[in-house]
Amino acid sequence: MAVVDNVTVPQIRDSGPTLNDLLEDQEELLLGMGLRISLSIAMGCVCVGSVFGNLLVLISLVRERPLPNPAVQLIFRHLSLANFLLACIGEPLVVISLASGKWVWGESMRLFEAFWVTTFGLLSMMILALISLEQYSRFVRQKQLRTVQVAVILSGIYLLALIFGVSPLLGWCGYGPEGYGVSNSLLWNELTDNSASYIVTVMIVGYFFPLVIITYCYRSIYQLVQAQSNVAIVRTMVSVNVTSLAVNRNHSLIVQERKLATTITFVILSFFFAWTPYVLINLLNMFTTWVVKYKILATIPALFAKSSTLWWIIIYSMMDKRIKKACRKTCEHFQRALRIWYFSS
Repeated sequence: MAVVDNVTVPQIRDSGPTLNDLLEDQEELLLGMGLRISLSIAMGCVCVGSVFGNLLVLISLVRERPLPNPAVQLIFRHLSLANFLLACIGEPLVVISLASGKWVWGESMRLFEAFWVTTFGLLSMMILALISLEQYSRFVRQKQLRTVQVAVILSGIYLLALIFGVSPLLGWCGYGPEGYGVSNSLLWNELTDNSASYIVTVMIVGYFFPLVIITYCYRSIYQLVQAQSNVAIVRTMVSVNVTSLAVNRNHSLIVQERKLATTITFVILSFFFAWTPYVLINLLNMFTTWVVKYKILATIPALFAKSSTLWWIIIYSMMDKRIKKACRKTCEHFQRALRIWYFSS
């Protein structure tokens, strides 16, 4: 009650919804009617393909050993393992939340999902940088990394990714919902000194530094391949009638290595293609309110980034014959084992 000129007047209370509330409800309704079904189906397909595809590649790499270089094979195993763990644990939580229209797993699982995606996303990015360094060392420097060296570097990468993943749980920055709240990530829009220092550090270490390494390594490899191709053409024109089994074998090995380098290039490009919109949107989120106002700007890039676990499986199945052949043998082995188990008495 309010007193005006000694007269008691009842205060007017706003009991109805405001215009902003109605607009937000309309936005949520549109998500439920249109985007929710299509996004949940798309992410469900990505989840199934990522889980079974990465598991198949991982088993094939361990069982068939299709790559002649043990260091490369070790790196690829860990890349497929990281993508498998990211897909089989992080993505189903998001798919079910998309189908429900909201996060249904509670606050503890919200923190866990954000931690899991952050840790294994950084892990995959740094492993791709390691692949580039190995390719650069072998092609340009003519010095092959040993398996022990690769194992030590991978151990450091796992430790670094774990440190960055755990830090928001311990108070350096923090985790929270993004977009419509069906997925989780860092608190990008809270520009305190604490959160800004973490975000800048993780951006440099987990994205821009690997990007610089990958760009430099593959630029050097591309220049070398171009130079070698020109030399090979001249030699072929000079000694067109000379045949040698050793030369043919070396040429075949060089062709296989170049195909592998091309495949890895497409894998890395696909990974950055999936994650770059997410990084750019979150950088925009740090300095503007557009992403907070239009939640779809934060939701779509976040879901698209999670699809990176599927792209490299598709690229391998299309471009690398050795891994494709190994995956086919693994499928045939499990098919025979299942047939024997099912029909045996």
